[in-house]
Amino acid sequence: MNYEEFKNEVTTRIKDFLPEKYADADVSIQMVVKNNDQKLDGLMVKLEDSNIAPNIYLNQFYEQHEEGRSMDDILASIADIRVQHEVSHDFDVSRLTDFDSVKDRITCRLVNAEQNAEYLEDKPHTMVDDLAVTYHIAIGKEESGMMSAPITNRLMEGYGVDVEQLHKIALENMDTLTPATFKSMTETMVDMMMPDMIRSGMSEEEAREAIAGMIPPIQDEMMYVLSNSDKLNGAAVLLNDKVMDDITEKLGQDYYILPSSVHEVLIVPKTEQADLKTLENMVREVNATQVAPEERLSDHVYAYDAKEHELFRADKAEERVAAREGKDSVENSKSEKKERPSLKERLAQKKDIVAKADVSMDAHQMKNDRGQQALA
Repeated sequence: MNYEEFKNEVTTRIKDFLPEKYADADVSIQMVVKNNDQKLDGLMVKLEDSNIAPNIYLNQFYEQHEEGRSMDDILASIADIRVQHEVSHDFDVSRLTDFDSVKDRITCRLVNAEQNAEYLEDKPHTMVDDLAVTYHIAIGKEESGMMSAPITNRLMEGYGVDVEQLHKIALENMDTLTPATFKSMTETMVDMMMPDMIRSGMSEEEAREAIAGMIPPIQDEMMYVLSNSDKLNGAAVLLNDKVMDDITEKLGQDYYILPSSVHEVLIVPKTEQADLKTLENMVREVNATQVAPEERLSDHVYAYDAKEHELFRADKAEERVAAREGKDSVENSKSEKKERPSLKERLAQKKDIVAKADVSMDAHQMKNDRGQQALA
């Protein structure tokens, strides 16, 4: 079965695996451009009385089918995902065009600019080194996660605002809509293991004690995880200067930023053990083997300048310093030139001094002449 045949069978048979209320639902497949310009086929099963439905991407399911997974098993999983992601309320799409209705819901995401060239063509965005900040409207939260809609150039023009205003609003909304989380690797491992422990019948306290016994004590944490409370598109927290400054203060030193994915980043204090080349190799290897293509942020390591409130590529640190020194030199040179009179101005000043001297001499001569006349 080729991919087109697979998609056709999914659309034809999916209702057989869904509850009765989906009997008259509209089933369709649309191509969606995701992060890093990944083009995925999204299955939509939209109920008659609803104007919104989740996209269920079929590409990964076809790969599973090629590896031997049965169609019935795949269709059952797709149906289960659709039911779990049911939207509990209808949404008035017309509100998206009303700036006053959406301005408190504008959020931002951080993506790789080069890998999202096509996606960014019709989207307002702000460059941060080689990364791009995009803007989105948080429609609402469900048990399955956050629903959002991207802000396009057309939407922005309709709002009557520019990119700088969108960026400012998105940053102001971060603490409310997507509050940051900063945890040690140990704390993160506890959070990851806790649900399974509790599902096995343990209380939260018992689970924590059990996990603590599994994880060896660490005196000095060498790695931290930075994200947001939803664990979705959490890399955007890097744009929050207050959070970044707080991390600098907490660690008491500068640090590297490893882009684990668009959802989270790793913070590594700058120590003798933290070799930049080693960290870069680690990021590239993890991206190539552990991170889905649509979730990759960058193969580079970054750093943060707390004084200038700037995020930058760590391998460009020396170039950045040289560029700043060159800029300062040019500005100082311009300042000196501005303060020092030009040749024309200096000649004019000299002529003015000579003229004043001539007037002074004439006045002195006139005074002497009057004195001689008086003596006569």
